[in-house]
Amino acid sequence: MQQQLHLHRKRGGGNPALIVFRGIIVIVICCSLFWISMILHLMATANEQHGRQAHSANSLLMRPQFFRGKRSHIRNELNHKMQRIEQHLLDRPVELAGAASLVSPLLVLSYKRADYLERTLWKIFSNHPANNGNQGPTEDKGRIVGCPIVVSQDGPNSEVQDVIETYQQLFEYKLGIPLYRIQHEREPNEMYEKDLFEPYKRLAKHYGWAIEQVFSSDAYTAGAKHSRSDLSDRTPPKPHRLIVLEEDIEVARDFFSLMNATADLLDLDDTLIAVSSYNDNGRSDLVADPKRLVRSDFFPGLGWMMNRAVWDGKVGHPGLKDGEGFAPGGFWDDWLREPGIRRGRQIIRPEISRTYHFGNVDGASEGEKNNMLNKIELEESHAKFENLPLTSQLEGRAFAAEYWSRVSHARKVETAGEAKYYVMASHVRLTYNSMEIFRQLASQFDITEDEKAGVPRTAYEGIVEIRYGKGNYFVFLTPPYLDEACDKGGGSMPRHFGNKAWKDYTKETLMETLGVNDISFDERPGINW
Repeated sequence: MQQQLHLHRKRGGGNPALIVFRGIIVIVICCSLFWISMILHLMATANEQHGRQAHSANSLLMRPQFFRGKRSHIRNELNHKMQRIEQHLLDRPVELAGAASLVSPLLVLSYKRADYLERTLWKIFSNHPANNGNQGPTEDKGRIVGCPIVVSQDGPNSEVQDVIETYQQLFEYKLGIPLYRIQHEREPNEMYEKDLFEPYKRLAKHYGWAIEQVFSSDAYTAGAKHSRSDLSDRTPPKPHRLIVLEEDIEVARDFFSLMNATADLLDLDDTLIAVSSYNDNGRSDLVADPKRLVRSDFFPGLGWMMNRAVWDGKVGHPGLKDGEGFAPGGFWDDWLREPGIRRGRQIIRPEISRTYHFGNVDGASEGEKNNMLNKIELEESHAKFENLPLTSQLEGRAFAAEYWSRVSHARKVETAGEAKYYVMASHVRLTYNSMEIFRQLASQFDITEDEKAGVPRTAYEGIVEIRYGKGNYFVFLTPPYLDEACDKGGGSMPRHFGNKAWKDYTKETLMETLGVNDISFDERPGINW
């Protein structure tokens, strides 16, 4: 026993200093292994990020990650984002779009909501035909719809300007299409003292000024600056048509396909005043067919296109810029709906909306229609509108004949309850003989209740359609003239049906033609246009 104890002491097993030394050695080795593993991990992560940047064309400029709190940080976030642009693509940017293709520009109107504008521009970039190659057969005609892009800024705002200049680099380097920034000078506040309609009047002035800047080509020449030097000597030709968006509107994947496919029809058919991408009753449970387009007498706005002839006018037909100018009393969209301005011309719109209005704060309407607008969802499918026979389907008389046949053969019912029951198996129609009755029916189907200039929202010849329950059949809310034609006229289509373009209808004579008794329930004070 003593001999074993002696051997143990001899080997140093009981030496405290040796135990501490061994412990320190173990700790140092563990720490060294930990830091070596961390360094290797960081190097691998850096290499992976570099590889993604070097090999992915889509990583030229990812979406700017704006600080969602204080807007004062937006410049720093933009600068941080710009550091991630791939240098090799900046040195070798994509080929510029040919000047001849730049005849269908996109105008985006902005005021002071930089974060909203960024969201809108990102959706435009993501779905632009120059980005994903979804342009249809009309690309052979040498145009790219939505090109160039003009962002009009209403007054100075450094954060809005930062967003525009950031996306200018993105569009010009990655897509090869120019982006122009123009700035509208706002009138002094004293001019609008105690004016309840100030926001609407300011917006209308900005609208009229910006549209004329684009159609006149002044937007391309008035001190234009680009992020690419090879754009400085390229000026696009005068536009044939113009697409208009605001800073708080997202576009769907096939928004530009819709505009591209209807551009020729809009140019050739002077019974049309615009193409819109929005359906005021486009709630998901009331629509079903993503490929269906219709004619309408109600101008929805919210992502729309008009051509030069509508703006400049032509022989016998005044343009929107003629007379006292664009919407002199404000409320530019209601002004466009006035009988003396619309002149019976119609609008093409989709059954399912291709734009989504997300702006809830700081807008001209101060969120007045948010409850309605937020129910309209953005269509996520991709309809190739260029592949559809739209010209034959949407020609004025052909569309009227097909629509009349569908509505006149619908089952007539007396109550909303009956309509909801029978629409599961067939088209049905309910008659309203006054706007008050229409409002009651609209409330029972939870659709928009108002009218403008004698036209209910979404209406065609006074008829409002909904796919109640998202089925295959429609509920049609119809004025009395349809009952008279079906019951007494043997179902023959009236001569005025779908044939009111350039006729001198007033609101009163239009309602009289439709057989509706009272004129309006719009409680807003009258506007002196």
